Amino acid sequence: MPQGVQKLAQQGWQQETHPDGRIVLLPAGRVLLLDGDSGAADHKAEAGQTAVFLALLLALPMFGQSFHYMIDVPPLYFLSKAWPILTAPLALYALVRLSLPLLVLYGVLVAYVLGLTPLLSMIYFGTGLMDALATTAKTLPFLYYFSALGLLLLLRPRPETVVRAVLWLGAATFIAMALLWVVIPADFYKADPAQSKLFLLEAERGYRIFMPMFFGTIFIFYLTRRVFARQELATILVLLVCFALMVMIYKQRTVILAVLLTVGLIALAASSGWRRGLLLLFGTAGGLLAAGLIYAQFLERIEEALGASLTIRQLSITIATDYVLSNPLVMWFGAGSVTRLSDNNLQTILGNAHFYLADIGWLGIVFEYGLIGASLILAVYLASLRRIRRIQEATHYSMITAALGDHIVLMLITSLVYSLVFTPGEMATALALATYLGLHSDTSVPRP
Repeated sequence: MPQGVQKLAQQGWQQETHPDGRIVLLPAGRVLLLDGDSGAADHKAEAGQTAVFLALLLALPMFGQSFHYMIDVPPLYFLSKAWPILTAPLALYALVRLSLPLLVLYGVLVAYVLGLTPLLSMIYFGTGLMDALATTAKTLPFLYYFSALGLLLLLRPRPETVVRAVLWLGAATFIAMALLWVVIPADFYKADPAQSKLFLLEAERGYRIFMPMFFGTIFIFYLTRRVFARQELATILVLLVCFALMVMIYKQRTVILAVLLTVGLIALAASSGWRRGLLLLFGTAGGLLAAGLIYAQFLERIEEALGASLTIRQLSITIATDYVLSNPLVMWFGAGSVTRLSDNNLQTILGNAHFYLADIGWLGIVFEYGLIGASLILAVYLASLRRIRRIQEATHYSMITAALGDHIVLMLITSLVYSLVFTPGEMATALALATYLGLHSDTSVPRP
């Protein structure tokens, strides 16, 4: 035995010989190759990471709910609806493998929205058991915190492989958007959202593509942080192109304004001294100007199109408020919901064909889950964001981890208009990705 190996053995290292002749020493779970040809092993490992990378490219969009409302591609649409059930074993695998942070909070939330809320639907709206359980389809993706993490633990990708997959999917979002804009003929665009959720034609905004933007916004936030960290001209140009595509093709004003606000918050956090003061000044002025323009356009559109009548969203707010305030138990615990495919849906029950819970933000959440459920949902989002920020401080992959947290900030901003239970899988997947990256940090991440 070589002298160096003898010395290590005296220090508690254990020597083993592989079948291929290599000598390995095992100190507390680590492996040291001392001799033998490792080229074949390295090549095999790289090939394995390539396969894992491709698997992530296929699986992560399902966890990010990229196709959850895309009726234009029925196979992916139905697969996305079934994905929480299909991946439930992965959730159990993660729960067995790790002692996960936020487990109690997530457990209480899942029990509330998947157990109590369907029961309330049966009580208040007279739905059958299967219809009541079907209403949980939109909240089942909360489980992606566990199942997405379970997939990562099973595949064991390197952290850089995970980062590369997320960034590739982000870049692919904008590339696909541009290509679809060029090649898709005008006949594919529909004025009725029931016929297409991807290619939309509207009187006000014209042709637009309602692209799934989970990875796209993460990509933008990553580029923003990279600009402030490295001041690269190429990164600035790519960031400007992404914004231009959102404005010209995506045209979802609430999301675009929320992305700009989030980018402003990133810039503010990255600045100091006079730069921070300048950003605050111009940011406040720009925000007030944008709010004034939007409000003026809103009033003008209402006056021209509807005269003195209420808008669809205003009608939904009025109906939901009256219903919630009429019953204290509904106000605290919610009334549940009914699927749009049910014989007796919310539109017929409440007497308005244009009543949509997803259009009234937090009021819609209170209607369905009550103040207690709404508080649990908000607590999960805030706790997940706080956890990601802690991981961000402890990992080498801080820019992408921070971008994952920035997306949750974006969701909280848009929750003034859009319901946080519309795509909860985005938040849960962001937390799962950040948690996996945190497992590879040099320093331990403090538990909450």
